[in-house]
Amino acid sequence: MPTATSRLPPRRHSSAVGMVAGAKVKGKGRLRAEEEEGQGMDRISGLPDAILGDIVSLLPAKDSARTQVLSSRWRCIWLSAPLNLDLRFHPIPFGAVTHILSSHPGPGRRFSTPVGHYCYNLSAANLDDCLLSPALNNLQELSFGYDVACDGNWGNPPPLPASVLRLSPWRWNWQDPPPLLTSALRFSRTLRIARFRVCRFPDEINVHLPLLQELGLSKVIISESSLQALLAGCPALQSLMLTDNNGYSSVHIASPTLRSMYVASGSRDIKLQRLIIEDAPCLERLHDRARHGEVMKILVISAPKLGTLGHLDDRLTTLQVGTAVFQGLRPVTMTAVVRSVKVIALKNTKLSLDVILNFMRCFPCLEELNIRTIFGGKKNVWGPKYRNLRHLKKLVLIGYEGCESHVNFVKFFVLKARVLESIRLEVPFTYIMSRWIGGQRKLLQFEKRASRSAQLDIELVRGYQTEALLEA
Repeated sequence: MPTATSRLPPRRHSSAVGMVAGAKVKGKGRLRAEEEEGQGMDRISGLPDAILGDIVSLLPAKDSARTQVLSSRWRCIWLSAPLNLDLRFHPIPFGAVTHILSSHPGPGRRFSTPVGHYCYNLSAANLDDCLLSPALNNLQELSFGYDVACDGNWGNPPPLPASVLRLSPWRWNWQDPPPLLTSALRFSRTLRIARFRVCRFPDEINVHLPLLQELGLSKVIISESSLQALLAGCPALQSLMLTDNNGYSSVHIASPTLRSMYVASGSRDIKLQRLIIEDAPCLERLHDRARHGEVMKILVISAPKLGTLGHLDDRLTTLQVGTAVFQGLRPVTMTAVVRSVKVIALKNTKLSLDVILNFMRCFPCLEELNIRTIFGGKKNVWGPKYRNLRHLKKLVLIGYEGCESHVNFVKFFVLKARVLESIRLEVPFTYIMSRWIGGQRKLLQFEKRASRSAQLDIELVRGYQTEALLEA
């Protein structure tokens, strides 16, 4: 590294010039030293308490409590920030849980019961004490569930504890849980997010959750009347998830605020068979999933902003959107159209170009099409036929095998979709070979694509993960 003297001008220059040059070098060194000193400064501690409190409340409980040892500046931050006690994804010993709850004055921001809480030796009384702690007053997010029944069967889960519903005391009984007297939800006035899993709701529940925006019920037992009463008590609800529940066969939705909904039929005696969306002026996304061999009827009477329609199955779902009626993926009438929908995800067991194109005719403004297939199906020879593809920008095919049926199917969109931007093909791992991958672009005639800006992605599927292999 050159020294300061090596940067001085030649000796023939005056000494004054040399002094000026040396001064410049000294100034740069001081500046560098100041920069190094600045890099070691604790700038985060200089933030206002309100911002530091928000940061701490987003950390797992164990880490947020440890911030007290950083410096005297941080000692009061954790106690003044809303408590985040998420045991579902950040497990800690139950003794530490009780210590945190007894040390923190509240209010509560998030509380999640642990997954498989038997590993914590967490009894009903312990859980009840946790939920009754003043540290959780004014709770905003609640995730409550038993997750794994002691016999490995969630078909007869225990009821919600008294502390959640502010009800009469309850006793642990998997087989015959006692009825609970309905009352106000303990956190009903402050909850914004609530998720319940593997538990039993009381009959004739009557609660009001004025701030609740997100509600999830998964593997719970709840009667149809109680579910409708629960939904009616959520005037600000924006997101609703009902998956694998039991106790109701029909759901009626009339919500001025709901934006997203995901439903899946249950697996026991009384399970969801009919979904009726009577009036949902803000609904943008609707996803459903029916089990194999079951039929779920979906009737959308009024949802003018519905833009995403997901997981439609060619064998299972009966769907009506406005005047457009479908049996599986086959339109009952070809004259009705739905112009608001721009994204669709569906399952076509035996990939059929004719079926997909006839289905797409009812959605003339479709921009993104996601298809999951299992078998190759017909050869999908399409010849000169053409359909309206003026808006399609993205095509995703899950289960692509490179057989003649799949190649012809994708090639149609390559050569006909003029505004296409992306084609993603997800391929099972067993079909991947480097030579095979290299030949797909030629088979699909991608060089002759109608949209010159379109890109082709071939991804290797490994379980639930995908790995990009080709981007052209």
